[in-house]
Amino acid sequence: MFLHEGEPMSVSVNSQDSTLSLSQLSPGSSYEISVVSTLGLDESDAVKEFVMTLPDPPTDFQAVNVSDTKALLLWRPALAAIDKYAIVYGSGTDSGRDGDNPRDLQAKNVSPRTALLSWKSPSNPAGSYRLTYQTEGQEMKEVIVDASVTEYNLTRLHPGSKYKVQLQAERGGRYTSAISTEFNTGTLRFPFPADCSQELLNGIRTSGTVEIFPQGKLGEPLMVYCDMETDGGGWTVFQRRKDGSVNFFRGWNEYVTGFGELNGEFWLGLESLHNLTATSRMTLRVDLRDGDKSVFAKYSTFDVAKKNYRLTVAGYSGTAGDSLSYHNNRVFTTKDRDPVQFITRCAMSYRGGWWYKNCHEANLNGLYGINVKHQGVIWTAWRGKDFSIPFTEMKMRPAAFSPPTRG
Repeated sequence: MFLHEGEPMSVSVNSQDSTLSLSQLSPGSSYEISVVSTLGLDESDAVKEFVMTLPDPPTDFQAVNVSDTKALLLWRPALAAIDKYAIVYGSGTDSGRDGDNPRDLQAKNVSPRTALLSWKSPSNPAGSYRLTYQTEGQEMKEVIVDASVTEYNLTRLHPGSKYKVQLQAERGGRYTSAISTEFNTGTLRFPFPADCSQELLNGIRTSGTVEIFPQGKLGEPLMVYCDMETDGGGWTVFQRRKDGSVNFFRGWNEYVTGFGELNGEFWLGLESLHNLTATSRMTLRVDLRDGDKSVFAKYSTFDVAKKNYRLTVAGYSGTAGDSLSYHNNRVFTTKDRDPVQFITRCAMSYRGGWWYKNCHEANLNGLYGINVKHQGVIWTAWRGKDFSIPFTEMKMRPAAFSPPTRG
């Protein structure tokens, strides 16, 4: 049944047919169409569809005789009767003309965590570029890129993920229409490495800063420094002294959260030490250096408890001598927090934050370069208590870890 601004029309179709072509409809009109099945005098419920025919469009549209201020528009008229033509035009400032947009956005050198984006500059110079990228389930990230560059390296991407990227040029606070591309990052054995040993098994053989996930799954990441070379590699470094540029005589809160620069002097933080040692049984390595002389101390058991960050350390081997077992089972103390007080306030007297006993055989967070009053960076078994060691590094890795053979 067909309705066209008046009496309905009807047509019968054979029961074997399931298509029907309607013709001679009026342009710009609304139609209600219903279909029913009949059997003898009985009818089914109707199924309905509403359609609207559009006016007949013009064809062969083009602009000719274009100058700096004029253009002549030409088109072939519509075949069916219409009332008039509506012509809409604008400067294109918002949507962007061809010369306004960057071109040929693509991703190159895609790895599990990085991708190099490149594009061609628009013919009309941009003020800057706005780059946005996103993978499913994660918030969109935005980067403003200088107009002088046509490449940008995305980092800290998630392995095994599909990313969508959009790029826009900016001029005077307005953005052109976006160009886009997509790419898939590669997979890793440990897409969310819990520590540096898993990152080593992912194939990363160069020491440096890395994003890890202490729970071994997607969550709050932690930036750490990985030593991928010493003793087979895979060590998560949590303390380094090398030049005295960072003050280690700090309060409790800073020792809990960490301080310093991962590529320089730093303390990772007691909370991070607890989280990392809680996930698996850890081995501790302490590297000490004075000029061209290097020694180390290794402990097969290393743990930092949640309550007062109590230290458990045992199983010494190495060349430095054992100065840390003396501190086993001691809680961490700082200048402003000493849970188990002795007559001597060790952190205040020896100018550091440490697992002091009464008071220390090792004081690796002491005053850098100070060789008096036992306040320096001390490892008694190697250099005694009146020598501040110029370089120290403390690091951990899972006790069960077996370093891969290197080709």
